[in-house]
Amino acid sequence: MRKCPLILGVLYLVVFFSLQVKAADFTEEQTTQKDLGKAEEKAYKKVETIREGGKHKTKFFASALQGYDNNVFLDSRRKADTFSEGILDARAEYSLSGRWKVFGGASVHDITYWEATDANLVDTDLRFGFEGKLPGNVTLTLFNNPEIVAYPYYGDGTYFGDKTGLELKQRLPRNLFHSFGYEYFYKRYTNQKAHLGWGGRSDDKRIDNRNTFDYEFGVYLKKAMLKLSSEYFVNDSNDRFRDYYDYQNIRLGASMIYLLTNKMSAYLAYNKLYKTYKNRTIPTSADHTVRENDHGFTAIAALYYDIYKNATMALSYAYRQNKSNYAAQKYSGSITTLGLHYRF
Repeated sequence: MRKCPLILGVLYLVVFFSLQVKAADFTEEQTTQKDLGKAEEKAYKKVETIREGGKHKTKFFASALQGYDNNVFLDSRRKADTFSEGILDARAEYSLSGRWKVFGGASVHDITYWEATDANLVDTDLRFGFEGKLPGNVTLTLFNNPEIVAYPYYGDGTYFGDKTGLELKQRLPRNLFHSFGYEYFYKRYTNQKAHLGWGGRSDDKRIDNRNTFDYEFGVYLKKAMLKLSSEYFVNDSNDRFRDYYDYQNIRLGASMIYLLTNKMSAYLAYNKLYKTYKNRTIPTSADHTVRENDHGFTAIAALYYDIYKNATMALSYAYRQNKSNYAAQKYSGSITTLGLHYRF
């Protein structure tokens, strides 16, 4: 009989921790509109305004959006909420020679939900590096990108990150282009402790290391740009309980930017996602050796209308769906935003 309270206590801790990890996984993956909004960033970059002065160039960007998310936490609760989003971004370039230049910049990205405040975040980052032209129409970019992502109402999600990598982009005949990139991403969580193999907290902060390889191939047409993309990354964490954050991810995608009129353009993107966990097993399975495998997709559609020379109105819709052999990880959700982008 003495064993019963101990057994019940252990079962309670395991179940409770599984629920807590689900919330942490949401923030670690950043599966809200912050991630989907990266596609929007690529879409409006084609009309950036550049101020040139001698050997230097400057770019400034500001954005204000209002949106609706019908599944903020991407789970069975399907918590819906509206949010406000703002972006400030500045970049400067300085030419060292006819072939090489240095660049640097800073940006702040804020997302504020009206009710689901646990999803609020402030992303502050710096970016600097070198860019140069190599023989064969090849452009080489070396960069470093430190950032702090803060969740004001969910402290375990806050982390310091640093991205270091390179990109090789080549212009090919017939308006074709392709690029290869590598990035190392280091993340150290400010408040979240790493778990030991049996589920207890260690004295060490959680640290993730991610190696990413990506390849893109595209073509510039008279009124459009078409691109195929692929990405592979491996995430490794010092959090050992069920190796919850150790996995490999594959993304295959296609996107298009099309100029409808002189003032209006459209953006379409589709990405297929495959995620395989290293050792995370399915707690509801009778066979405790079965590892979790997820696959899903994201689809994005956006319209941009140039109100003035440097101001663009944007309407976007993004849908995400995930399927898994673990029922608790199945979800779907959509995000709709309307906003104004301004370049100066």
